Amino acid sequence: MTNKPGPGYVVKEKLILQLYITGMSENSVRAIQNITQLCEKYFKDHFDLEIIDIYKDPSVAEKQEIVFSPSLIRQYPLPKKTLIGDLSDSKKVIAGLGFTFKE
Repeated sequence: MTNKPGPGYVVKEKLILQLYITGMSENSVRAIQNITQLCEKYFKDHFDLEIIDIYKDPSVAEKQEIVFSPSLIRQYPLPKKTLIGDLSDSKKVIAGLGFTFKE
């Protein structure tokens, strides 16, 4: 079965996402806006998004093996997946999270 997000679609499992950013750089701000809009549109109340500034706590980046920023990590459902960049291409982000669009 393929998960298909879209208006009215109910995601069975809550997504747990972590977005690692570096301060309020242009890319970081864009990534925050893009993932927030995407989650609100397609996953509504079925996601948790934690935004982590690696400038404030560099040890977190080391523990999670974050090399690039911004980086989005899907912690749950497993397997863990990592996406890099400003997350501006919704279709690629959705696919990277393991979903496909409703046709």
